[in-house]
Amino acid sequence: MNDFFTYYTDIKDLHMPFQTFGIYHILFLALTFGAVFLLYKYYSGISSKKRNSFLKGLGFYFLIEESIYTLWLLWKCHDHLILQLLPLELCSITVYINALGIFTKKDYFRYFSCVIGLFAGGIAMLYPANIDGLYSAFSYRTINFYMLHGSFVLLALLYLKDFSLFTRKAMIRNIFIVCCMFTFAYFVNKACGTQYMFVGSPPSIGVIRSIYEISGPFFLLWVYGAMVLLHVLEVPLLKKLQSKLNSRYV
Repeated sequence: MNDFFTYYTDIKDLHMPFQTFGIYHILFLALTFGAVFLLYKYYSGISSKKRNSFLKGLGFYFLIEESIYTLWLLWKCHDHLILQLLPLELCSITVYINALGIFTKKDYFRYFSCVIGLFAGGIAMLYPANIDGLYSAFSYRTINFYMLHGSFVLLALLYLKDFSLFTRKAMIRNIFIVCCMFTFAYFVNKACGTQYMFVGSPPSIGVIRSIYEISGPFFLLWVYGAMVLLHVLEVPLLKKLQSKLNSRYV
């Protein structure tokens, strides 16, 4: 309990360590996906006016969560604080784009939240590299991590229910935007020795690091190809999921 708010670099004796596919990880996955299911079911049964209010509440949650997270870093992080505060992680970017999509009602923001938010949220919860072995299962960082990424998945499902977003133009535009984001993060990482969006020099994650070592100067081309492949494979699956959700929850 003493380390509930402690930043990982200051934790001396880690109790109840959160480890990938350990008992606490499985428990968090079950609780998060259970909450997403219940909230989605609730959303499906309310009026359009209440749905709009629900989405606005979710938008305010994203902004408040990011503000609290920033204050926590200012309070507890003593290691390269400025670099930690830069909103260049994919999850931080997704938070702001989620809020923009909710409050501006622009489909290009919604598309990003649906495709990238669902992928990033799901992968992060299944492979929580940012907290694995660093924090206690009962800590602000772990709890916040799963609440936030669960919210990414929830918002994507809500958009699948209510909007038709999947056009070729939208897909090409989103691929271009995401590739620009990875390019910018890559060069910031090269200059600062950071790991934004997991494309550091070299990357910290084993699989990505192997690709980095194999590809050499063409690493970014591999990243671009992965983004194209993600969209080509994920979008048809999302269309099928959308059809099933809308036929089941009318």
